[in-house]
Amino acid sequence: MRCYLVAILLIAALLAGCESRGAPDISSAPTNVANAPSVGPLLLWHGWSGSDRQALGRLVEQYNRQQSDGRIVLQSVPLASFAAELRASVAAGSGPHLILIPNTWIGGLAEAGVLLPLDDLMPAQEIDALLPVTLASAQADDVAGTVRLYGVPVRFDTLALYYNAANLTEPPADTATMLAIGRGLSDPEAQPPIWGLALNLSHDNMIGYLYAFDGRIFDGDGRVALGTTGRAGAEQWLSWLIELQNDARILARSESSILVDRELKDRRAIMTFDWAHQMSVYRGLWGEQIGLAPLPRLSETGQAPRPYVRTDVLAINSLAGVNERVAAARFIRFMISEEAQTILLQSDMQPSSRRLALTGDSPQEIAARVFRIQAEQGLPMPNSSARAFVEQEIKRMQRQALLGLTTPADAVTEADRRLRERLEPSAPAP
Repeated sequence: MRCYLVAILLIAALLAGCESRGAPDISSAPTNVANAPSVGPLLLWHGWSGSDRQALGRLVEQYNRQQSDGRIVLQSVPLASFAAELRASVAAGSGPHLILIPNTWIGGLAEAGVLLPLDDLMPAQEIDALLPVTLASAQADDVAGTVRLYGVPVRFDTLALYYNAANLTEPPADTATMLAIGRGLSDPEAQPPIWGLALNLSHDNMIGYLYAFDGRIFDGDGRVALGTTGRAGAEQWLSWLIELQNDARILARSESSILVDRELKDRRAIMTFDWAHQMSVYRGLWGEQIGLAPLPRLSETGQAPRPYVRTDVLAINSLAGVNERVAAARFIRFMISEEAQTILLQSDMQPSSRRLALTGDSPQEIAARVFRIQAEQGLPMPNSSARAFVEQEIKRMQRQALLGLTTPADAVTEADRRLRERLEPSAPAP
């Protein structure tokens, strides 16, 4: 009990000051207070910065004013060291009570026993109010192979088509129209050149069109399908990317994304694909002429692309005591409430809730309608412990094809082989 009182006093001291940085000591460890009448301050680690961090701080202040116990103490931790510090702290029996993390960390942290399953803590009606794709991003298999919820998404990020409405009155509905308009508005011989379409052909930006070509990396059972049922679509996708890169009247680069960014920021490009969190950049470039639309459907198949949807999720330390879990879940419910989600929206973040009507004409609501449509068409950003390896292999496949080091067919074959060797070592070759 004496240790518990010391822990409460130490964390309470944090409330009186500014956010601290770095890992807390053992005094911040979740303590089992099942027999206590109230819960002390809860420590929340996060990696948000800039205006996002300020918005989070305002939300926490607002929440804390409403609470007599279980108040939230924010601690900013650099994302580069966040996951490692978290694993080490929990392994030592310490760590924060709550964490705000990218959904891509869920699988690895769940496997390591760091995260508490939330299925029984969160009311079904509140979870059902979240966009399904964001909810799927926070789920992972437990040790028994059962899909569990390990975090609650509070915001999401995905791609859309940005364009300068001063040059383009309405967005292209399909890729053939987009390319035709882009070529028509380009003047690559000008000094400096003008580009009707500038694309960063990175894995994250273009993977949605792999699925529009009916390509697949895995099948419905989670087995590697890139070189089998997904082969035709993957080869067509790679060939399409090569055509984009070789088109002299559009700026499409995979190895020179800095060039694409520079041309956009110098106002020499009219259309591009980019993420929701970049909206303020384009508002600064084009002002009231900023245009936003879902990514054009693929003309070759008539299908809409399925870009990845990233989320930031609130999760609970698996070491948290019973009363602390209840208090932490209360804060999570606040963060997905209409009140908090509206504040995130007003701060240029995309809310995970689908309860917000988004019927207004503010720039944030207009943009949110587009990103919600795009998210509903998208796929959750993978969160398994093998995610980084899979992403690395798809990037390698794409890079080798775009650099002309191998044919699309051979690139697919090699990527499929490497994926199977790592993920399905005992399975027979297709």
